[in-house]
Amino acid sequence: MYAFGLYDLMRKELFELFYTVFLVSISLTIGIMGICFFVRDIALAFPRSVILLSALFYFVLLSAWRFLLWFLDIKFHGVKRVIIFGEDNSRLVDTITNRYAHFYKIEGIYNSVEPSIKEKIQSIDGIFVCADVLQKIRQELLPLCIKYRKEFFYIPKYFDLSIKSSTLLKIDDIPTFRIPIYGLSPEENFVKRLSDIFLGLLASIFFLPFAVIIAMFIKLDGGPVFYHQERLTKDGKTFKIYKFRTMIPDAEKLSGPVLAGDNDDRITKVGRFLRIVRLDEIPQLINILKGDMSIVGPRPERPFFTLQFEKKIPEYSYRLRVKAGLTGLAQVEGKYNSTVENKLRYDLIYINNYSVLRDLLIMLQTVKILFMKSSTDGVNTNT
Repeated sequence: MYAFGLYDLMRKELFELFYTVFLVSISLTIGIMGICFFVRDIALAFPRSVILLSALFYFVLLSAWRFLLWFLDIKFHGVKRVIIFGEDNSRLVDTITNRYAHFYKIEGIYNSVEPSIKEKIQSIDGIFVCADVLQKIRQELLPLCIKYRKEFFYIPKYFDLSIKSSTLLKIDDIPTFRIPIYGLSPEENFVKRLSDIFLGLLASIFFLPFAVIIAMFIKLDGGPVFYHQERLTKDGKTFKIYKFRTMIPDAEKLSGPVLAGDNDDRITKVGRFLRIVRLDEIPQLINILKGDMSIVGPRPERPFFTLQFEKKIPEYSYRLRVKAGLTGLAQVEGKYNSTVENKLRYDLIYINNYSVLRDLLIMLQTVKILFMKSSTDGVNTNT
């Protein structure tokens, strides 16, 4: 059973491991090439094949090292026994049972702190706390985990995300934590806009030949090439988002606004391929250059769905503190069919921890998800 569980884990975990190593290897190689340019008098003494061979050695040796660490972690730590607190646990239980059974084994599910919970905590390895658990219960569980040296995992409330982004500010000898205002500073907005223009122009030049070919195939499939739709960006401003058409013309004429589902018969054959490789998003480079969108940020949502989400989750409006993005943390860490709540958590984490480096990392991670089918799965309309 361990062997089968290990094989299931390898399909996803090893792909991410080797992909990360590949990016590191490429970065190191580019760095060496840059150094050689400035010291070319010395560098010319070596054949150029040395640079290519170095990339190969980086990849092989780093892969072996990362794989060894990954294997030893599984081998020595094994399956951790955990309990779950909270009523809103169905997705967490399903995920652990079906995808992470080689990491965790669920020993019980609780909704309140029972008298016997102390003994139970001592016999397990950790606790998962769902987002619906009251703060009072969390304050009882965390000290117990600290006392008995057990791991404490919790799905954050939206308030918790603000606390995480706080910084220490000493007022005389009083330790104080400062929680920044949601959103980017004027300086950060300026730098982000410059990078959007520069990278947007480069991407437009690179993707232009692909855009021409895609337009030809869509036209042969019948109907208009482009599709535009009203979306929301920073401060709730509306704009027209541009995409290559992937559905039949007037797909929502009878049904009204509906999210794309698994095996959606409204999606054309050409459109299905474009969605898998995300090439239907290329025209949004126009929105980026116009200033409607940024390269990285929360994905722009339609006003119809935004109003629905805000009624259920008032904090949903916080994601409009920054410009909408072509890609974002929710897209590289989550999936298309991730819950609205989890996507919002990722969006707020991004807004609270913005940096130029984080944007660059998200762009690199976006390439990875093009090869992961689960990242483009539609919403399950049966649930």
